[in-house]
Amino acid sequence: MVTLKDVARRAGVSVSTASYSINGSPLITDDTKEKVLSAAKEIGYRPNGLAKNLKEQKTNIIGLFLSGFTGPFFNEMVEGIQDVVMQNKYELMVCATADTHRLLVERYVDGAIILNYHIENELLCSIASDKLPCVVLDRELETPNIKSVLLPNEEGSTIIVQYLLEKGHTSLGYIAGSTASYDGEARLRGFIKELERQGIAFFERNLIRADFTEVSGYREMNRYLENASHELPTVFVCANDEMALGAMKAIQKQGLRVPEDIAVVGFDDIYMSRFFTPPLTTISVPRKEWGKTAARTLFKMLDPNYAEDPGEFSIKINSRASG
Repeated sequence: MVTLKDVARRAGVSVSTASYSINGSPLITDDTKEKVLSAAKEIGYRPNGLAKNLKEQKTNIIGLFLSGFTGPFFNEMVEGIQDVVMQNKYELMVCATADTHRLLVERYVDGAIILNYHIENELLCSIASDKLPCVVLDRELETPNIKSVLLPNEEGSTIIVQYLLEKGHTSLGYIAGSTASYDGEARLRGFIKELERQGIAFFERNLIRADFTEVSGYREMNRYLENASHELPTVFVCANDEMALGAMKAIQKQGLRVPEDIAVVGFDDIYMSRFFTPPLTTISVPRKEWGKTAARTLFKMLDPNYAEDPGEFSIKINSRASG
């Protein structure tokens, strides 16, 4: 294995001068740096990244901690984060397990973006510091070293309700996900709040719980339709597009038409939603911009002089045939 001592010998300098040159120290002349770097390239020397990181207490790695990769929602968000991370000459490490605490506690990363409900608030508050700032995407948590970058979930639900009332709907149902989901519960909360503001009644019997997957949307809507003994809502709002697509299949299986008998509206505007039959009316979420905003916010925490503005993003409804 080629060592720094071999580079120093090849360049005709001391080991310390070789080290300073490779690390870009201003104490070394450009000519000497060039000589050392050329020698390193000639003999195939690669710096020991782990040793360098331990010395500098820096990894040049940003950690993205997800609760899972299930579904198509995450791709664009991760792409947005990756774009900003690469622009800043860092690397992105993506973890998607129920137990990634060690990577945070032992500071394998310089900063973290969290979209993982398995990681408790108490843990984040105890480990976040100016040396390990965190951006959270799935909870409201503000400390000097933790910032929240959240989707405008309640606003999206408000837009949906107003759109449906304008279309003449007065009887609305809702398909929610797990109560553990911050985004899902915020969407349900916004939906009910806007109905109350508009003076429209919402009945608990028309609230269906699934788990954000297409399969669960199909299963739970099918069960609801088979057991309903009351007049059905004219529209169902779903907390994400995947459940909406499953619900549409179940409605059609029961011999009902979408949207003539029951309209369906989703949330997220995933790619496949526009190609379903009928195409899905849904709230368009700028997932890539969300990711970019999260990453820029983190880099601003890492370096107060970071020049790029985190940016803003907005949502809108894409009206299609299902609603």
